[in-house]
Formats: sequence, structure tokens, C-alpha cells
Amino acid sequence: MNNLDPEFKPLLRQVDLFPGEFQGQQVVLLRDPVGIVDEVIALPQGILFLLALMDGEHDLRDLQAEATKRTGQIVPLEEIVKLVSLLDAKGFLWSKSFEEIKERAYQAWFQQRLRLMAHANMGYPLEQDEAKAFLDKILSLSSADGKEASRILIAPHIDLRVGAKAYAEAYKRFKPQAGSRVIILGVGHYLDFPYSVLTKDIATPFGILRNDRGGLLYLTNSKKLELFPDHIAHKLEHSIEFQALFLHHLFGDDVVVLPVLIGSHRLLFSNEKLIDGLVEGLLDLLDERSYIVLGIDFCHLGLRYGDPVSVDEILAQSALKHDRDLLELAFSGKVKELEDFVLALERMKVCGASALYILSKLISKGVFQGKGEIFYQEVLPFGEGSAVSVASAGYII
Repeated sequence: MNNLDPEFKPLLRQVDLFPGEFQGQQVVLLRDPVGIVDEVIALPQGILFLLALMDGEHDLRDLQAEATKRTGQIVPLEEIVKLVSLLDAKGFLWSKSFEEIKERAYQAWFQQRLRLMAHANMGYPLEQDEAKAFLDKILSLSSADGKEASRILIAPHIDLRVGAKAYAEAYKRFKPQAGSRVIILGVGHYLDFPYSVLTKDIATPFGILRNDRGGLLYLTNSKKLELFPDHIAHKLEHSIEFQALFLHHLFGDDVVVLPVLIGSHRLLFSNEKLIDGLVEGLLDLLDERSYIVLGIDFCHLGLRYGDPVSVDEILAQSALKHDRDLLELAFSGKVKELEDFVLALERMKVCGASALYILSKLISKGVFQGKGEIFYQEVLPFGEGSAVSVASAGYII
């Protein structure tokens, strides 16, 4: 790709950007949030503006002109070609090169028997005893006695340290019977499909958390739904990983899990037939030893999330009320009202709305007889002028 046509219009894939330092210089780090590309690359922070122009609308001459304007000196086209070629070779542009990289990544993913830990030694300790002490310390933040155990549990998926109290208030109230199946509904932040069922066992610091092979076999043979199996979006997604961590720590081999990533609410609302098939399949699995865990966060507000203002106390209280109303609709099985509510208040940016939509559909079928209860709510600072709301809640039967 070193002989690029000046009219070539590069299109940058969705990437995570982080400030960092490399060899004593301030850089911006580019990471693939899906995990198709494992390598993290470092670029000078001064060229960050060029990445914004790689939108498929600007050609290399446009990038060169903007670079010359910004720096006040002539930037040779060869320098632009060098940058674009690097991004292409590493798999950060939509291109033929990326398609080849993606094919190799999928082949490697399919060959793995386990879904490996992606956030150990970052979000939590890798070593077993340290991980146990870490989680026990979190759980100690709740004084709940677990007498009213939840059949359906709602827990956060935010950073474990940041959301420690909310995690504690959730998992201290969850006590599945030995031999139970736990269906985990996580948020597929980068999922291209409405949902994806993980067909792998999950590695944790405590060993291997087993996949529900029986449930998986049933769903595989069912004519009611597509599995979209083993989609690579599971590779780095933390929303299920953090729930698996608590479940394996607390219950060991007494439970098996059926993890399902749920895509955006827009994907769900526009694929009603597919979602109804998923719901019907899950309903067939539900028995007295089946439990459901949602690993979700709620409102994402403030400067970090594209809002023009910082989060203040008024906005924080509004977020908490919003979350209570949303949970009430889900626990009441009011599917259409929940859909309308989410669409009317998309500005609140609730990443867990789609999983709650699935829950509302399940509850609307009348298979659960109980009541929904909110155990704990909090608005957590998460970046300058920004915050994320979380909740611990359950459906007591």
C-alpha cells in the first residue's frame, strides 16, 4: 500500500484512543476494542487530528493540506502515505488488508477451547488467592444476609473498584442452588449482531467456569433461533467476564453458565423476529434451577460521553430517577412501554437498555411470579465532568 493513489480515502475502524508515553514522548495509543488486532500502536499526539479526517470522505491530498495548515510547514505527501500505510498494515483501516487480518483472527478464535481472561491483572488479580481476597473485600461492603435471594439479578459491569459497592449489594443477594444454570446477559458494546451466544468455557483465576452444554445443545438444535456462535466480540468484552468472576468465586463448579452478549437497542428493535426467537429459546430452558444475571450499567453522561455539560447533582438525581423508571418497566414486563421509554430518552445513553428489553420480554410471558426490587443505586464519577449510573436489583420469587 506504499504506492497509494493520492485520491485514496482512508476509513478508520472504530478504535479506542488512550494518551500515553513512549520512549519519553507523549503519544496516543490505538487499540482495537474487539480484539481482532492484538497489537497496540503508538502515534505522536500531534497527528491526532488526521485520524478524525480518515472518515472515507477525505483523500490523502486533503490530509496533506490539513497537516500543512496545522503545522505551518509543507508536509510531504510521502509522510501521509507512510502513516496511512502503517494503519492499514496493522489492521486499523477498513480495507482488504483488514479482511485478511480478520480472517486469521477468527480462525485463531474458533480454535480456542476457552474464552481466556482479558482483564486479569488490570481489572482484577490473576493469581487465585489474590483474586479471592480482592472479591471478598468487595463483597464485605454489603451487610445483606441473602435471606431474600434473587432469581434474576442485575449487577454492574463498570470497573470493579469503581463499582465495588454496587457489585457487593448484588452478589450478596444471589444464591443459586447447586447444579443450577445461570444465563448471563451481557452488553455487546461492539457486537454487530442483535445477540451472540458464547459456546466456550470461561477461564477465571479459580479455574474453568463450565459452559452449560445441555442448554447449548438444546439451543443449537432448536428451530426457534440463530446462535451467531462464538462471535469474536466475546474475546475482550468485560460485561460477561466480570459476572463470571463473581459466579465462579462464589459457587465454583456448582453452576454452569450460558453467556449471551446483547447488541444495541436499535439492533434489537429492528430485528423483532430474531429477538422473539431468542426469548422463546431461553424460555424453554427456564426451570426451577435456572437463574438470570444481567451485567449492565445505566446512564453515561457528561463530557466523556459527548454531552456539552458536566454532570451536576441535578443531572445525577435525574439519572437515578430515570433508572428506577426503566427498571420498573422491565420488572413489570411492559415491553412496548420500555421500548418507547428508551427511544424517547436515548440521550441518557443506557448501554444496558437492550438486556433489559430482553428481560421485559421474558417476564411478560408470565413464567416468573415475584417482585422486582432495587437494592442499591449510585452515580459514579467516571472521567472529568462525567459519570455512569449503576444499580443493583433483583427479582425475588
